[in-house]
Amino acid sequence: MPEIRWQEPLCANGGNACLQIGHTTDGTPILRETSAPHELVTTTPQGLRNFIEAAKRGELDHLL
Repeated sequence: MPEIRWQEPLCANGGNACLQIGHTTDGTPILRETSAPHELVTTTPQGLRNFIEAAKRGELDHLL
């Protein structure tokens, strides 16, 4: 797998639940929980964009 460049983790609950987003050198977005750093979820740039836009519109609020 290409090198991954990680952003700072996004944490809640005093740092117990952290999500980290990064991307490979070829631009593939990757997500992981910092408590399980070897379990990676990959998507496409458009897939990540669609997810973020849906979250901004409140379409995922029922999952919380």
